[in-house]
Amino acid sequence: MTTVNRNDLKTILLFGIHIAKVDTEFVVWEKQILARFAEAMKLSDAEKAELANQGISLSEGLNALSGVEAKHLLLKTLCAVAYADGVPHPAELEFIEKVIVKLGDSLFVLPQAEWGTYEREVLSTLSEAV
Repeated sequence: MTTVNRNDLKTILLFGIHIAKVDTEFVVWEKQILARFAEAMKLSDAEKAELANQGISLSEGLNALSGVEAKHLLLKTLCAVAYADGVPHPAELEFIEKVIVKLGDSLFVLPQAEWGTYEREVLSTLSEAV
């Protein structure tokens, strides 16, 4: 059983939306992976609309996460979205690095070539959390 709460999930999805747009190219693969994550979270149409129009502050968002498990899920989500089109953009990599530094925890991230595995992990965790 996961200890990631609903607010964590919404915050993580907001970060996912942000990283998808950080390189100014919100491509179809990123939209599809985010849609799968939102579906696994069982977001209502109203919640989806709210999140689509909501911005996020890096510091506030990271401080809002409930614990280490939520932080791990955030990093996996960011890596999965960055890798959705097969090649993480330098702006996406820079953002992930900023998040890792801000978290300050010793969180392990797989080598980039393996980031495609994070999609399944994230979907599994989201299914358990809802």
